[in-house]
Amino acid sequence: MKRRGNFSKAVEELIGLKQGEEVEDGAQTAAILGEEGGQGAPGVFAEGSQDFSGRFGLSGGALPTVWKPESSTPLAVITQDMVIKGSVQSQANILIEGTVQGDVLSEGDILVRGKIEGNLSLRSLLVEGGSIDGDIVSSSAVVLEEKSSVHGDIKAERIEIDGGVTGNLESATKIVLKSQALVEGNLKAKELAIQEGAELKGNVNVRKA
Repeated sequence: MKRRGNFSKAVEELIGLKQGEEVEDGAQTAAILGEEGGQGAPGVFAEGSQDFSGRFGLSGGALPTVWKPESSTPLAVITQDMVIKGSVQSQANILIEGTVQGDVLSEGDILVRGKIEGNLSLRSLLVEGGSIDGDIVSSSAVVLEEKSSVHGDIKAERIEIDGGVTGNLESATKIVLKSQALVEGNLKAKELAIQEGAELKGNVNVRKA
């Protein structure tokens, strides 16, 4: 059975699926990300610019994130056996389980379980075991789960990493590095939270203004 993250389970509950119930091929739920609805987490850096390299052990507790659905627009599906060579543009939410060799532009939200070789411009993004080779620009949230990877820069309102990133991260509000995060690049945000076990090689710039 394919692993589903906590976010996927939450979305399935919203559309009426019982926990553990399978959905038919092509009818899977979209990743619809929104604002965080929890309290601040420990391990927050003070204002300023510093250099940090190595393994962090700043937070002994979990860093919970509650993402709320942003949209109920239709879902476009790129299945596992599909390879798209060229750019993809959509007003709908997109589930990508196959391969896209080109840029992806969406006015909605995207869930990636497959592979993208190109840049992304979208509202919000969840990478669930997938890989992206390209830059990401999001007007809302970018979430990278365990065993996911991004080779490129990420710019978003909020960023949460629990996988591997080679590239710079820039958030208008907050960056969260969870226990499995491995980041090689510079970080810029108003607030930064790091869970024990996360690894970072690069500069950190935290400024409230």
